[in-house]
Amino acid sequence: MERLNNTTELGAYNTAIKDIAGVTEVSTFYEILKALPASGEFQDEEIITILSDIRTEKARTKVAWAIKKTLLQFYNDDHRALISSLFGGDITTDDLRFVFFWHLALTNQLFRSISVNVLTSVYYSGRASISQDDIIPFVKEIKKDNGSPLWAEETIYRIATKYLSLATKLNFISPGRIKSFNHIRPSSEAQVLFLYFAKLFSPNTSNILTNELLPVSFIPLEDIQDRLKKLSLKGFFNMNFNGVALNIELTHSYKGICDALYN
Repeated sequence: MERLNNTTELGAYNTAIKDIAGVTEVSTFYEILKALPASGEFQDEEIITILSDIRTEKARTKVAWAIKKTLLQFYNDDHRALISSLFGGDITTDDLRFVFFWHLALTNQLFRSISVNVLTSVYYSGRASISQDDIIPFVKEIKKDNGSPLWAEETIYRIATKYLSLATKLNFISPGRIKSFNHIRPSSEAQVLFLYFAKLFSPNTSNILTNELLPVSFIPLEDIQDRLKKLSLKGFFNMNFNGVALNIELTHSYKGICDALYN
């Protein structure tokens, strides 16, 4: 799958989420993605201007770097069209938080790994809360198993705490010393959008049950067939279950799915 942006490898680990999570309001990122140029890319100065609420120039520069390494990365034209139409469209703020989460899961390997292997694992286990102690050992294993840069202990701690900070801003977990899970349930429209993100991530696989992103759909595995069957009847996608594979065929373009769902 061809990428549009050659700034970084989408499959490479980096710590950009530390700086992304440092921004007070996630609506700042929504504003950037809403202003996504139809062609070409943002200039550094344009991003820094949008980040004018950040106090120091050094901090603004770091966040701008992180934005270019994550939010402004796209797999292909379809990915870019999906993000542009959704953030420029008339969709609910609640759905946008899921869209932002899934977009970041596509474009940042570290965020995706923590989300798939830690956040959702703890959530589905039935535990009421999550902490940095759940994330830190996992990040250390990533570093060991994948030959990632030698992140310092302080960096790993900040990755864990900043990840939780971002999850809090997205209202997946509650603020405060104890990070309790909120009830996470995407709307019917968001559930459909997830399938489009999942296909972007794994374009050659129709079986949603084998898609690595499935845990971050926040649809319990035991419910997924029934939920998707009801949604498929509305024509947003086609579904076929053969007893083993739950195959999904998209019926709308990545640009057109926003209008189909919300207009």
